[in-house]
Amino acid sequence: MYINCHSYYSLRYGTLSIEKLIETAREHNVDALALTDINNSMGMISFVKQCRKNGIKPIAGIEIRNGNKHLYILIARDNEGFKEVNDFVTFHNLNKK
Repeated sequence: MYINCHSYYSLRYGTLSIEKLIETAREHNVDALALTDINNSMGMISFVKQCRKNGIKPIAGIEIRNGNKHLYILIARDNEGFKEVNDFVTFHNLNKK
């Protein structure tokens, strides 16, 4: 399982489309994959749909950074956990923390 993958939604840090990321995972017989784009979850719906279509277990997360400093990788256990991850990011963005 890969737990810190970025798509092009990570802007300067990710170069792969979600489709290419999943295609590569499938080619390497990956059975579970976590998308942890930096400071956002914009690609998660597409990621989950594509993973399910390709027989890969999708794992939702976000990598938290402050500038170039890596702070956390948040992985959600379920939909409620994913809501909490997004609430965390939203709170910190709104409060400029």
